[in-house]
Amino acid sequence: MRASALLIGFLMLALGGGAASAQGLELEPVIGGNPMRCYDFRGAVVRTLQTTELGDVGRASIIARMPIISLDPDRMRALPPKLQIFFFMHECAHHVLGHVIKPTLQSERDADCWSANYGRWAGLFVRKDVEEWAPYFARSNGSKFGHLPGPERQAYILNCFDRPESEPVAAALGVPARKLQR
Repeated sequence: MRASALLIGFLMLALGGGAASAQGLELEPVIGGNPMRCYDFRGAVVRTLQTTELGDVGRASIIARMPIISLDPDRMRALPPKLQIFFFMHECAHHVLGHVIKPTLQSERDADCWSANYGRWAGLFVRKDVEEWAPYFARSNGSKFGHLPGPERQAYILNCFDRPESEPVAAALGVPARKLQR
């Protein structure tokens, strides 16, 4: 019990939370009304931590060799359910693609594309859902970490959604997309 409390306290400090609060680590969080799971590039389960005042919708990290997705529940609640799923999958992509080990300026675009493709492949959202996210992205100026400015990011995500040759699940498993059964 004491070790768990120390871990949560360490996570809060590591995530920049002076006044932030955190709930327990979840293996299968409910995101946008759907139970979700994420596995990193090693096949390890990624745990999810609900953290207020995160400063962003989500963040991917590794703490004490444990892959973590931190989500700000207040920011998530302000988004439509399908966009919540997109952002969870975006953070998952950072783990799947190894960005938490070696990030680049391309990492954010790769995570956007992976998330859009995974959402399409898994039937979590359709093109119309992605189109409806435009107002949420429009307010963004981009970031020094590689996020594109709002309208550019929206166009990039739609382009990724429309490219069936970039199936994320097939790539993660190392098999051609046509061999996967849904």
